Parts: sequence; structure tokens; C-alpha cells
Amino acid sequence: MSISTRKARELLSVLGQEFTVSDVVSKAKLSQSTARKYVNELMKKGFIVEKDGKYTVTDKGLFLLEGVSVFGKRVEENYSYIFTSENGSPIPLKIDSIEKLYVAVKYGLVPENIFRLHVERGYLTSWLSSQLGATQLARRLLEVKSLSEAVEALEEYIGL
Repeated sequence: MSISTRKARELLSVLGQEFTVSDVVSKAKLSQSTARKYVNELMKKGFIVEKDGKYTVTDKGLFLLEGVSVFGKRVEENYSYIFTSENGSPIPLKIDSIEKLYVAVKYGLVPENIFRLHVERGYLTSWLSSQLGATQLARRLLEVKSLSEAVEALEEYIGL
């Protein structure tokens, strides 16, 4: 049995950041054996670690949890993110949510060099953290090496 990212997200959002197998049984309404299997799968995938019979969510797990809380959140128009070209000209596109950022990146509405520039200079990552509370996503985007990796990170984050 291999747990899907979607199922991992569902379980972690019910369980919180620290839990026991008994918590999985009671909160997720699973049998003891199924709860143990899911806990083992969550550990194998790096979403949780075990210490003294308690399980704690890792940064990878926190990434999934944050995506749940940020998904659907929008900022007011005057707080939207606007990409600019290297010479400072605005790209006619306002980003007010993670979903719009995903569409802009996935479908090439923002050129890769402009996207990388905004991530590397901290403009986009700062906006993600301060306006949407997406600090885990901001950290992950700093690690990506290409636009396709950014798309993969966004898809994992929003559960696609």
C-alpha cells in the first residue's frame, strides 16, 4: 500500500503537527492496523518522523499542510503581485492567489527568466510569505532550478 499525496494531506490536516497512532485511529476513524500502515507510509515518504512513540510533521509535511490552509486564499487587488521585466516594465498580469501563480507559471504567462529573477531577488518569496502566509512554498521555490520544478512544487502544494 502506498499513500497518495492527497491522502497524506487529508490525514495530516486532521491530525495536526504531533500525534500518536491512537490519535490516527480516533481522529481519522481508522482501524489500528490501517492507522499503523498509514503512519508507516507517512514516515517512508518523509512527511513525519517518530520519536518516543509520537509522530511529528517534518518540513515536507508542513509544506502539504500549509498548502491546505493557503489554497483558495486571495489578497485584495492592491496587494496583488505584479511581475516586472528586467527593465522594470510591469507584465500585465496580477497574481492574487497561489492558484493564479500556478496558472501563470504552468502556462508560460511569466517568462522563466523573469520568474527566476523575482525568486532570486526575494520579491516573489517575500510576497508569498507576507501576503499569503506561504512561507514553506517560498522556501521551496528558492530551491528549484527550473520553471518545470516550480510547476511541480506548486502542483504538490495545491494538491494537483
